Amino acid sequence: MMSESSKKPMMPNKVIEVMVDSIFRKNGIKPEEVKENLSDKQREMLREMVADLKVQVEEFQKNSNENKTEK
Repeated sequence: MMSESSKKPMMPNKVIEVMVDSIFRKNGIKPEEVKENLSDKQREMLREMVADLKVQVEEFQKNSNENKTEK
Protein backbone atom coordinates (compact mmCIF):
# COMPACT_ATOMS: atom_id res chain seq x y z
CA MET A 1 0.00 0.00 0.00
CA MET A 2 1.30 3.45 -0.90
CA SER A 3 1.86 6.02 1.78
CA GLU A 4 0.24 9.43 1.50
CA SER A 5 3.55 11.08 0.57
CA SER A 6 4.13 8.77 -2.41
CA LYS A 7 0.59 9.33 -3.74
CA LYS A 8 1.03 13.07 -3.66
CA PRO A 9 2.89 14.15 -6.80
CA MET A 10 5.93 16.33 -6.44
CA MET A 11 5.54 19.83 -7.83
CA PRO A 12 7.54 19.79 -11.07
CA ASN A 13 7.01 23.53 -11.56
CA LYS A 14 8.72 24.23 -8.24
CA VAL A 15 11.65 22.00 -9.20
CA ILE A 16 12.03 23.90 -12.45
CA GLU A 17 11.73 27.29 -10.73
CA VAL A 18 14.49 26.38 -8.29
CA MET A 19 16.75 25.15 -11.10
CA VAL A 20 16.22 28.24 -13.22
CA ASP A 21 16.62 30.57 -10.24
CA SER A 22 19.92 28.94 -9.24
CA ILE A 23 21.22 29.18 -12.82
CA PHE A 24 20.26 32.87 -12.96
CA ARG A 25 21.90 33.62 -9.61
CA LYS A 26 25.05 31.74 -10.58
CA ASN A 27 25.34 33.90 -13.70
CA GLY A 28 24.31 37.20 -12.07
CA ILE A 29 21.06 37.47 -14.03
CA LYS A 30 17.94 39.10 -12.58
CA PRO A 31 14.70 37.28 -13.58
CA GLU A 32 12.82 40.59 -14.01
CA GLU A 33 15.34 41.74 -16.61
CA VAL A 34 15.09 38.48 -18.51
CA LYS A 35 11.29 38.70 -18.70
CA GLU A 36 11.49 42.19 -20.19
CA ASN A 37 14.11 41.29 -22.81
CA LEU A 38 12.85 37.98 -24.19
CA SER A 39 11.76 37.71 -27.81
CA ASP A 40 8.62 35.74 -28.70
CA LYS A 41 10.81 32.97 -30.10
CA GLN A 42 12.83 32.77 -26.87
CA ARG A 43 9.62 32.68 -24.82
CA GLU A 44 8.32 29.79 -26.91
CA MET A 45 11.63 27.93 -26.58
CA LEU A 46 11.50 28.37 -22.79
CA ARG A 47 7.92 27.09 -22.69
CA GLU A 48 8.95 24.01 -24.66
CA MET A 49 11.95 23.44 -22.38
CA VAL A 50 9.76 23.72 -19.27
CA ALA A 51 7.24 21.30 -20.78
CA ASP A 52 10.05 18.82 -21.56
CA LEU A 53 11.47 19.14 -18.04
CA LYS A 54 8.02 18.60 -16.57
CA VAL A 55 7.63 15.37 -18.56
CA GLN A 56 11.07 14.20 -17.44
CA VAL A 57 10.29 14.94 -13.79
CA GLU A 58 6.97 13.09 -14.05
CA GLU A 59 8.71 10.08 -15.65
CA PHE A 60 11.33 10.12 -12.91
CA GLN A 61 8.61 10.20 -10.25
CA LYS A 62 6.75 7.35 -11.91
CA ASN A 63 9.90 5.23 -12.11
CA SER A 64 10.82 6.12 -8.55
CA ASN A 65 7.38 5.11 -7.27
CA GLU A 66 7.50 1.85 -9.25
CA ASN A 67 10.90 1.01 -7.74
CA LYS A 68 9.58 1.66 -4.23
CA THR A 69 6.62 -0.67 -4.70
CA GLU A 70 8.82 -3.48 -6.08
CA LYS A 71 10.86 -3.71 -2.86
